[in-house]
Amino acid sequence: MVSVLSAVIIGKVIFYYLYELARKGITYFSGKKEYKEAVKKILDNLSDKKVSDNISKIVDSKRGIDMGTANEIVNMGYVQNQIKKVVDSAKGEIEQTELENQLKTILIKSWAELGDVAVDKVKKDIK
Repeated sequence: MVSVLSAVIIGKVIFYYLYELARKGITYFSGKKEYKEAVKKILDNLSDKKVSDNISKIVDSKRGIDMGTANEIVNMGYVQNQIKKVVDSAKGEIEQTELENQLKTILIKSWAELGDVAVDKVKKDIK
């Protein structure tokens, strides 16, 4: 029972985190300007409920999102499909590796602040 409850709470935290990431994640962007719109498009797509459920299975409640977790998220089939679509539509102006690195950096940088925001929202839901 406790593990089910923990999974539900972590799932809600990740859902809220991804929602906030879609809204504010681009503020953590520090790469080449031609990648900014591509990164934003992918971040927007991560807030889908089904995707957030899959990401919540990857995120460890004690570690949060570190480099290993960011790698796993970026290598998820759905995320890779989104990356490939963006790279293909850019007609050679965007490199897949650079786009992946930008996404990983944003996931890691944003976790501390946006993760806290998500936890606060879950706490309010529980009350």
